[in-house]
Amino acid sequence: MTIPQHRRASAYYILVILAFVVLFIVTSYQYKLTDRMFPLMVGYVAVPLLLIDLIALTDSKIGRKISVFFSAKTPEEVDKDADKTKRTMAEELKIFMWMGTLVLGIYLIGFLPCTPIFVYCWMKFRGGYSVRQSAYLAIATITFVYVLFEILLQYELYPGIFLYWYG
Repeated sequence: MTIPQHRRASAYYILVILAFVVLFIVTSYQYKLTDRMFPLMVGYVAVPLLLIDLIALTDSKIGRKISVFFSAKTPEEVDKDADKTKRTMAEELKIFMWMGTLVLGIYLIGFLPCTPIFVYCWMKFRGGYSVRQSAYLAIATITFVYVLFEILLQYELYPGIFLYWYG
């Protein structure tokens, strides 16, 4: 299965993310059983989705079928409709820095405090939303996360390393 030249950047991106997910899965096995359940669920859902996305980039028969199934477009139509905006490496690294900051924030202070802070900052500074809209979205997101995980699923979200140190 070959990937056309104009889709290779996307394929490399998928492979890098796949490597991070595999590392994420391997690292999750070092946690206690209850602490690793959610990260493993996320990781094991991400791997097949990334592989399907990678296969969809190929010029193979199965790649075409996957593309049509998920987007109702042939790969050529997807290419034609693709965002033609050229992004520099610096712009791509900024996005990775945002995601790295999110992961570091979750590691240090936990999901619940980090989620509204990240959502607010992302919407305000990356999305261009107003202060009010960003605040509403942050509040809605943390409410959704809290109700879904803490109340409905009764799953304790990771509290952050600072809570373990000082708690």
